[in-house]
Amino acid sequence: MRKRSFIEGAALLAFAGLLAKVLGAIFRIPLTYIIGAEGMGLYQMAYPIYSFLLIISSAGLPVAISKMVSERMAYGDCSGAYRVFRVSLMLLAYLGIITSTLLMAFSGAISTALGNPKAVYSMLAIAPALFFVSMLSAFRGYFQGMQMMSPTALSQIVEQSGKLFMGLLLAWLFVEKGIEFGAAGAVLGVTLGEIAALALLWGIYRREKDNLGEEARKRVIKGNMGGYNGQSNREIIKKLMSIAVPVTIGASLMPLVGLIDNVMVVNRLMSIGKADTAASYTVKEATSLYGLLTAYANPLINFPAVLTAALAMSIVPSISESHALGHRKAVAHKAAVAIRLTLMVGLPAGIGMSVLAHPIIRVLYRALDDGQAALTGNLLSVLSFGVVFLTLIQVLTGILQGVNRATVPVKNLAIGAMFKVLTTYVLMGIPQINVVGAAVGTVVCYAIASLLDFSAVVRYTNASISFTDFVVKPIMAAGIMATVVSICYKVLEDVTGLTLATMFSIVAGVLIYGLALLAMGIIKENDFRSLPGGDKLGRMLYQFRIFR
Repeated sequence: MRKRSFIEGAALLAFAGLLAKVLGAIFRIPLTYIIGAEGMGLYQMAYPIYSFLLIISSAGLPVAISKMVSERMAYGDCSGAYRVFRVSLMLLAYLGIITSTLLMAFSGAISTALGNPKAVYSMLAIAPALFFVSMLSAFRGYFQGMQMMSPTALSQIVEQSGKLFMGLLLAWLFVEKGIEFGAAGAVLGVTLGEIAALALLWGIYRREKDNLGEEARKRVIKGNMGGYNGQSNREIIKKLMSIAVPVTIGASLMPLVGLIDNVMVVNRLMSIGKADTAASYTVKEATSLYGLLTAYANPLINFPAVLTAALAMSIVPSISESHALGHRKAVAHKAAVAIRLTLMVGLPAGIGMSVLAHPIIRVLYRALDDGQAALTGNLLSVLSFGVVFLTLIQVLTGILQGVNRATVPVKNLAIGAMFKVLTTYVLMGIPQINVVGAAVGTVVCYAIASLLDFSAVVRYTNASISFTDFVVKPIMAAGIMATVVSICYKVLEDVTGLTLATMFSIVAGVLIYGLALLAMGIIKENDFRSLPGGDKLGRMLYQFRIFR
């Protein structure tokens, strides 16, 4: 299994991430029919707690592992790279055991506090997953540090496939004993998916052990524990944590942005009058508006971010390697390429989603009435502009982590969150704007954080950023795409109906945007050579005289 360029690795991870998202969406649809609304409620009571503990045990350490491993490999120190992996595996095993045990021990108290003691079965079913996913994170970090992204990509697909098939099967088998057991069966599928993914990575590791420095591993086992510059296990753990803690805090700040809405939206709406009457919103009305924002509009802007999250994951070890060797030009070049690719993805995704916001909402959420669908469309139209900045935050954070500036994006996101609080509070106080003010606040948060991150990346990497090539031309291409998409949808809606018109418009937008990029010279032949199978596509375009 060969080492890939960071663009190839990002492409593989992006494909796996999108497939995992699709499998996750497929999982929920039949699950609702099997366990019903009450069962889904029990499922949702367990899963967020699992996600929170998961951040503690595995959010920052895989990044730290990949960074330290790539630095060791840059010096040809296979023994040191394996030493980092071994210590990390031990540390994550302990963290996994602790978090799993805590969730098991307090599952009864937590479920009672949440208002439904029946949720205890789901929490007990998902608790072991914390151990297995912690171990999984160590292997993923090690492979990513070796700049081998295929194992991580494959494990993500296996993980979601196990959740899909085993979760649905167990839910169907257990639901006859009670809704709470059906929900627990669905959650147990998550645990089994993690076990399957871990087994896969362990198998790949065993198969690839010769390429991963098996001889160095044997020397370490024989007692040569000084391979990592003579450092003790404690010193390695200290360095791991110095990288992992800021990353973990940064990962925790993203949910904090959503928590701000959780705290402010309902209370703020209830304190203002409606636009068409002096009466304030009732608890039910305010909660309904909050649901439209968080359950319907917000999740959609995360789909384009899957692509750039993969790029961010791939760029950390690549930048770290060049930074460790003191190759400043390579660091600057890789940072510039990553930013250019991010804008090429984020701009059309955000603009296109904004143009088709209302049709997308009507296609996905047919149960909404006309008023709710219109408002949710407005919310998505505003939030879509945040896609550009959110995708930039992900990649710029990866670059800064690669050059040992992991605390910078954390501070910048915290600053953005403060502006979100102010913007949300002020705008939601205007009756004509109401809940849309929260969406604007989110965009402001991401915009400020991304601009601060961008400034830091330019300062620390000396990346050369051409405003024309990086911003102006992609915006022009996205503008052409938006115009075509808008016309295409209006022409097709009456002919094909809502769903087909929306799908055809999206496909047309992708094709037009790609052609615009080629016509403007934004995509070059070398860009294709960096992608899996890109050589063949590049040669084909050359034969058609698109490249000269």
